[in-house]
Amino acid sequence: MSPPQWAQELDFVGPRISPSPWSWLLLLLGLVALGVVLPQVQAVTAQEAEAQATLKRLQRAVHQQTLAAKAPKAPVPKADQAPTLSSDSARHAAQMAQWLGYPWLGLLSQVEEAAQAEQAVMLGFNLDLATLGNRPDSAPDVHLSAAVKDDASALRWVQAQGSVAQLLSRERLSTPFVAAAGNYEWRAEALLSGVSP
Repeated sequence: MSPPQWAQELDFVGPRISPSPWSWLLLLLGLVALGVVLPQVQAVTAQEAEAQATLKRLQRAVHQQTLAAKAPKAPVPKADQAPTLSSDSARHAAQMAQWLGYPWLGLLSQVEEAAQAEQAVMLGFNLDLATLGNRPDSAPDVHLSAAVKDDASALRWVQAQGSVAQLLSRERLSTPFVAAAGNYEWRAEALLSGVSP
């Protein structure tokens, strides 16, 4: 007995058709082929990317060799030839070696100890490098400036610097100040001529 006409018109899916066993077999073979071919496609894609990267590296190396070939060649000194310095360069190198070899820490310690001993407040330290390096045994002139309490402490501070020290000037500070050691009203300038710590 077939369904009525109006029921057949409501059937949107259509009549049911059962697939044949061959179609199932064909589907299964397609899935197996996909499983076998897919890893091979991925391997070929990875090899292609690696080959592209290698090609780029080789092209970059060829470009660098081309640039290196075009660059001007500097003369290579022979192994038995030492580079020579001009007289100005040699003098400058000797002066730099003397500046670097000078016992800076000893000089700074001497100045600091003298200031502490006389309760002077250091205001300035100026090293005249032009006087260092004129002669191999020369020592630099050092200009010092310190705040002191009075005339007597200014003289004691200069004497504490050693026999090469001399008092250049003493003047009133523009802004006197008070510290734990007392009232500082004077500025003293001293010169250490050719000091060698």
